[in-house]
Amino acid sequence: MDCDIELEIDTGSARGEYTVHVVRAPAGGHASGMFTLDVEGILDRLPQLEATVLASAVAARRTMPVAEMAVREVGQQLFQALFTREVYGTYRASLGAAQHAGQQLRVVLRLAAPELATMPWETLFDPETETYLCQTEPLLRHIPAPDYNQNPLDVAPPLRILGIVASPRDLPTLDVDAEKDHLSRALAGPVAEGRVELVWSRSGTWDDVQSMLLAGPWHVVHFVGHGDYDSRTDEGRIALVGPDGRAAMVRAVRLMALLSVAAPRPRLVVLNSCSSGEMGQSDLFSGTASSLVRSGIGAVAAMQFAISDSAAIAFAHGFYAAIANGRTVDEAARVGRISVMASPDGTLEWVTPALYVRGGSTQLFTLRGTPRSAVSEARSTPAPALGGQAGQAGVPTPAPTSGGQASVPLQGPGSPGAGDGAAAKAAQINADQAMKRAQLRALYVQASAELRARRFEQAVELFDDLLTLEPGYRDATALRESAQHRLDMSRTYREALAAEEAGDWLAAADGFALVQDDPEFPEAARRRQDCERRQRISDLQGELRYHSSLGSWGAVVDVSAELATLDPAAADPDGLASAARAEIEKAKPPEPEPAKQPSPERGSYTAADLPPEPRRPEPRRPEPQRPTATPAARVPAPAQVPASGIPSAKPPQPALAWTPLAWAGAALAVAGGLGTCIVVFFMWFDEAYWQDNGGDIVLRILYGLLAPLGYLLLMVAGLPGRTVPARLAMTGVVLSAAIFGLAGLNYTVEVTAVVASFILAAFGLWAGILALKDPVGRTFAWLLLLPTVLQPIIWIQGKGVFMESWYMSQALPLLLHLMLLCAVGVVFVVMARRLRTVPAAGPAAGPEAGPAAKTGTSP
Repeated sequence: MDCDIELEIDTGSARGEYTVHVVRAPAGGHASGMFTLDVEGILDRLPQLEATVLASAVAARRTMPVAEMAVREVGQQLFQALFTREVYGTYRASLGAAQHAGQQLRVVLRLAAPELATMPWETLFDPETETYLCQTEPLLRHIPAPDYNQNPLDVAPPLRILGIVASPRDLPTLDVDAEKDHLSRALAGPVAEGRVELVWSRSGTWDDVQSMLLAGPWHVVHFVGHGDYDSRTDEGRIALVGPDGRAAMVRAVRLMALLSVAAPRPRLVVLNSCSSGEMGQSDLFSGTASSLVRSGIGAVAAMQFAISDSAAIAFAHGFYAAIANGRTVDEAARVGRISVMASPDGTLEWVTPALYVRGGSTQLFTLRGTPRSAVSEARSTPAPALGGQAGQAGVPTPAPTSGGQASVPLQGPGSPGAGDGAAAKAAQINADQAMKRAQLRALYVQASAELRARRFEQAVELFDDLLTLEPGYRDATALRESAQHRLDMSRTYREALAAEEAGDWLAAADGFALVQDDPEFPEAARRRQDCERRQRISDLQGELRYHSSLGSWGAVVDVSAELATLDPAAADPDGLASAARAEIEKAKPPEPEPAKQPSPERGSYTAADLPPEPRRPEPRRPEPQRPTATPAARVPAPAQVPASGIPSAKPPQPALAWTPLAWAGAALAVAGGLGTCIVVFFMWFDEAYWQDNGGDIVLRILYGLLAPLGYLLLMVAGLPGRTVPARLAMTGVVLSAAIFGLAGLNYTVEVTAVVASFILAAFGLWAGILALKDPVGRTFAWLLLLPTVLQPIIWIQGKGVFMESWYMSQALPLLLHLMLLCAVGVVFVVMARRLRTVPAAGPAAGPEAGPAAKTGTSP
């Protein structure tokens, strides 16, 4: 074939090493490579792989079954080992050359190493295209034996197929009737045209098969029955029917001798039995299929794993339909695999058929000449039979064929009659139950293997499939619960690790706490403790930042000390703890220096700043206009210049004066409190309409004088600062508050009052922002912001109407504003009281030191 890529695989120089050589390829070249393959590991996985493939025939499988993962892993391992870099390049180039020529690439494996013949090469999976090779390209195994049949066999129609059925009574009964019915329908067209003739043997005994082979010629032999692999003799076997109706196991060498009696030997043999394609490791030809190819059979299609009846029927249907349409045997095998994939959806049994070819040509037959007249129905349609026992009397005489032979129905002398219909039905039910038990066992084995391999998600899905088919199967329920529990624990642990990685310490600690008692996760307890510690650190750092924003420097230092016990590196976030310690040191009053006697030579109060000089015996020189000692002799004033002539540091900015601050709060509290009382009286108790007879004037005067007075006193106290912008902002607040109060609270809304309220809000916002720049005065800043910035809300009435006459309805916004103003004034009074309890060091020392200074005398 012009589009063949032939790969010869042989042993390498060391154990486990193999060489691959491209014999020929459409792209040309002779690429080669060396690879290593864990043959023993794959052989150990073959029982699991067989159980996986057989279990996939269960109708409860999903669209993408979990079981396919095992098949993909083995197929990808074989593909990546076989197609080395150079060989894979030749393979991809050959694919392109075949597509350019309008043909299909065929992969031929020449397996010279005996142990490689046991590998499931039909599972070859290309990870780049994510496809199985045998689903898109014909794949065959070439047996290195002398080729005596290079050219296709010219067949004058019909192409004769001998069907051999062997169903011993001590083995599970196969669906033989359905198999024969599908073959008949697959070949219905060629049979009607006289191109194909299908003849079934009387029974599956040795003598009957030998008699039918002698009565040839036969071009194809199709065997339906059981087979296995004998590990003691390292040979494959098939089961024929013995004289007593029990199984008679026939080794591959004996079957080769039996088929050799046919003249000519059949070109194609199909072994539709369990494990008939499995080979031994010591002898390449010990398998049933390879032994038949070596004996002279052109091609053998055999099953390398156990196969279900439905898959066997589907493969035969597609395979023979392709043969009848003149396809090559490798292409027919690919079509048969595609037919297996159709039912049930998701089955993996398409990997079970294996094709063994003797020569290079896969075109086994060429149908030539005019087909003969169609044979009778008795020759092409099998008679109903189930037993396959030894012969008895009463068999209908077969009709003669054009070749002088007889087309014999399958119904043997020992087949049950009409009276045995119930027994046949019971046998079929038993066979179905046996197949179901085998599939359930395969599912159980695979699910247990996934559980042992700690692939819990796959194990749970497989146990679900098993329990769907057979609820209460053995201990599947308990194993499923165990797998689900382990799956939940694994998911919880993974989620906890993800939360720990993301810094979500609380969620991570909760997750680790759930799994810390499970011995599968020994690190969970330690990780939980670490996450709890980190969460505590995060909480304390947040608390530290909160105290720092309020200026609570002592609380900041306390939290920092607690942080240092947990993590010294986290005790000073953003330098806040250091800043708090600096503020505490700055707020401490300076320690007074001991009083010093003035020098007799100098006699000035500045002599205290000079170092002491030794006393002289002569009397002190009189100094007129000598000043008396003052408190400054002990604590120099900020602006004092020492006698040395070096000026002192710049004096600190004076703090808020508590006296004007207290009077400012009192004025605002009185304005807000009395205004609240008046508005409440207007809204609910003014039956004599006092508001229309001078009450509104009282409210305007009260608010227009007291509120600006309070803001003016705040400016005198030093809020928001003693800078020019701060004083300008407070001046705007005072003037706009006066204009609003005197012109705003009228019966009707005045434009002047509205404008003044918004100007007041703007100046209040400016002053508040300036006050917020000082961390110590942030509380005073908010007290200044609230009543000024929220001033315009009084123009919104209770129903949400803006700029209507607020005297016409309930003036709730005005009431809220006056209550807020009263509360702010009370808070200012309280804060002023606190400032009074911490006086400055310098002024406090004055009254005490004054008398002493006045009464002090010089020595």
